[in-house]
Amino acid sequence: MSRVWASSARVIGFALCLLLPPASIHAQDEIVDRGNLAYQEGDYAAAIEAYEAVVAGGFTSAGLEYNLGNAYFKSGDLGLSILHWERALVLSPGDPDTRANLELARSITADAIEPMPTFWLFAVVNGWVNLLPTPLLLLLVGGAWVAVTGGGVVRLLGRSESLVGMGRWAMLTGLPVLVLFGVTLAVRELGVGRADRGVVVVEAVAVRSAPAEDDDLTLFEVHEGTRVRIDQRTGAWVEVVLDDGKVGWMPVGAMEII
Repeated sequence: MSRVWASSARVIGFALCLLLPPASIHAQDEIVDRGNLAYQEGDYAAAIEAYEAVVAGGFTSAGLEYNLGNAYFKSGDLGLSILHWERALVLSPGDPDTRANLELARSITADAIEPMPTFWLFAVVNGWVNLLPTPLLLLLVGGAWVAVTGGGVVRLLGRSESLVGMGRWAMLTGLPVLVLFGVTLAVRELGVGRADRGVVVVEAVAVRSAPAEDDDLTLFEVHEGTRVRIDQRTGAWVEVVLDDGKVGWMPVGAMEII
């Protein structure tokens, strides 16, 4: 629970390192280092301020979201801690520390919600899509692309049978890897088939049968830290579905999107 990823935001992402000037990344690293130091000294408010400043600057990573979750939890803000750990899990689905923290946090939320069983095929597909962390997927896709394109060039320009054979082998090896993991990466990053989810960040909110401020329409109440799926929106209201299948409307300001 108390681990801080000191180098997490230092590797904010491979793509960012290519697109952003080194001075900009260095400045964000310094802010994260200040946040890490504040966290280690028990100044969780200062740590949150530093980490949130990095996020507001357009930088993010699984480690940074993990650190934010830790800092909010230490500050006693259960809803925001779960929100940021959920975001960390999106970026690094297999991280055991994030999963352990989420399991602990959910065990102390006010709402005891039993998730509905998932159809086995959806569970298999979801497990595969979230099996590998994004940096590893990027590495596999990038390596496979280099193998396919490089192999194609060698096959076309090779002056000997051995070179042509090596090019053919590289293409045949890299192509299935590129297709398999490229599709996996695209599905994850584009959110194909994934509904928006959110976390309740207020102490308690009434869930109503219609998008209106009428206590007579109240179906039930949910509390901070509860995860919801967003079905539709209208004005300042969202229709949400809980993990146990309950459906209703709540004000959009009562939750944050994961």
